[in-house]
Amino acid sequence: MTFRREQRLRGRGVFKEVMDGRARADGPVIAVHARPNGGAAHRIGISIGRRVGAAAVRNRIKRLLREAYRLSQHELPRDEPAPYDFIIVVRAHEPLPLEHYRAAFTDAVRHLHSTWQKRINRRTTAADRASPRED
Repeated sequence: MTFRREQRLRGRGVFKEVMDGRARADGPVIAVHARPNGGAAHRIGISIGRRVGAAAVRNRIKRLLREAYRLSQHELPRDEPAPYDFIIVVRAHEPLPLEHYRAAFTDAVRHLHSTWQKRINRRTTAADRASPRED
């Protein structure tokens, strides 16, 4: 599988929408925000600040995170409310091997998917419980 252009999130507005979704999974090296996108495929954006390191270090970490996403695509949830827009926010740390990033990302996605399923079920069950009044 490749990392195609339509799988990338770009622009401040798109990032803000995902961040405003208020679903986040925190880990020691990354925090992942997610929001269902209503599209056909998952999309990803990476936010990495200067405090993480020099440009070469930041670029290396971004490459590793994109590769972790690419290798994990087939494991990502496909049932409702997927697919998602993901934003990975990188915390200051020394670069790690690819498998660490892949494990951190997939764990975060599992947590976020269950969070969104609970949110959707809560909305659905509240509507289902309201039965019409019979006279």
